Amino acid sequence: MEKELLQAMGGISGILAMALPLVYVGGGYYLLTLDRQRANSPSKDDTQVGIKLVLFALLLAGVALAAGGLDLLLAYALSGFKGGSEPIKRAIPPLLVGGGTIAGVALALLPRTNHATYRQPERYALALLGAFYGIQMISNLNQVLSYLFAGAPWGVTSAPLAGVFVSGIVGLVATFRLGAHSSWTAPVRPQQSYPPQGGQGGYPPQGYGQQGGYGQQGGYPPQGGGYPPQGGGYPPQGGGGYPPA
Repeated sequence: MEKELLQAMGGISGILAMALPLVYVGGGYYLLTLDRQRANSPSKDDTQVGIKLVLFALLLAGVALAAGGLDLLLAYALSGFKGGSEPIKRAIPPLLVGGGTIAGVALALLPRTNHATYRQPERYALALLGAFYGIQMISNLNQVLSYLFAGAPWGVTSAPLAGVFVSGIVGLVATFRLGAHSSWTAPVRPQQSYPPQGGQGGYPPQGYGQQGGYGQQGGYPPQGGGYPPQGGGYPPQGGGGYPPA
C-alpha cells in the first residue's frame, strides 16, 4: 500500500510538471491580451511578453518536478524509511532536473529579458503557484485528519502529511512574493488608550491640592505665625513717639 502511494505521488508530480505550464501559457496570453486593451496598461509597451511567458512556464515545470521529488523524499522519511532504497531512487531525478531547471532559467535566461521592469508574467506565475499549492495544502491537511480519525496506518498518513509541508512551503513563498510585488502592507494595530496623567486610580493629583490638600505648606498660615511684622508694631525708632528734643 505504501509503495503504491509513493509511486502514485511520483506520477502526479510528472503530470503537474506538464499541466501547470500549459495552463499558465494559455491563461497568461489571454489575460495579457485583455490587459493591453486598457489605455494605462503597465504591459502595453512590453515587447518581450512571449519569451517571458515561456521562461516562467519552464520555471513552473521545474518547481512542480522539484516539489514532487521533495514530497516523495519527505514521505519516505516520515514513514520510517520503509521500502528500501527505491523511494530515494525515485525522488532524486525530479529533484535534480527540477532544481537544475529553476537555476538555469532564473540565473541565465531571465536576466536577459526586461523582467525587472515589466513583472506581469511573474505575477501570473506566482498567483498560479500560490493558488494551486495553497489548495493542495488544504486538501492534504484534510486527508491527514481524516486518516488520523479513521485510525489508518501511519505509513498511509505520512504521505499526505509530507504534502502538507511541501505544498505549504511552495504556496506560502509564492503568496508572500506576490504580496511584496503588489505592495501589500501589514495590518495597523489599534493603539491602547491610557488615562490622563495625574489621575492615577481616580485619586486627585499628587499633592492633595497643592501641598497635601491644606493650602500651601500643609494648610498652615504663612511663615511668621500671623504676628505683626518685626518691630512689634511700635512706632519707629527715634524717641518712641515723644516730640523731638
